Amino acid sequence: MHNIIFITGNEYKFEQAKAALKDTDVLLTRQKLDTPEIQSTKVEEVAAFSSKWASDKLNLPVVLTDSGYYFEALNGFPGPYIKYINQWFTAQDYLNLMVGKTNRKVVVTQCLSYCEPGKEPINFSGSVEGTIANYIGSAGEWKTPINQVYIPKGYDKVVEELPFEEMVKHWNGDTVWLQFAEYLKNK
Repeated sequence: MHNIIFITGNEYKFEQAKAALKDTDVLLTRQKLDTPEIQSTKVEEVAAFSSKWASDKLNLPVVLTDSGYYFEALNGFPGPYIKYINQWFTAQDYLNLMVGKTNRKVVVTQCLSYCEPGKEPINFSGSVEGTIANYIGSAGEWKTPINQVYIPKGYDKVVEELPFEEMVKHWNGDTVWLQFAEYLKNK
């Protein structure tokens, strides 16, 4: 059994992780910890720095995830800065950025970073695609501006309008959690 702490204050991320790892030998517990985030346009670098910092601080094996939303029409903006941009922007601000843009594609890159105390982090990355809607969806359980305008590939509604179970399938479609479980199994 692998006892690992998932560094997150986000209940939904924790539920997604548990769903992805339900048939593995990983016992995942959650701890909220504000980790420093370096400035980088690469979500993998941000996640690796944070996981190493958390593992060394707690002296325990940890895992964390970080995501970047890369809008093709905006040269990759906001990328890994989505967490902060969501604090400043409204859903309407995202739509305003897309005025006159024909390419509404967004690549969402998720990085899972695992680190043991005193060791270097190991990253697992994957991407999903979607588009920016032409409307603002109602505020649902996800409660972030980007989720009021982001439509995952294969869906015709924004994230805020989709059931939680559907979003778990979407976000785990690239299976960074299963990549992580496979790594642990072979370790």
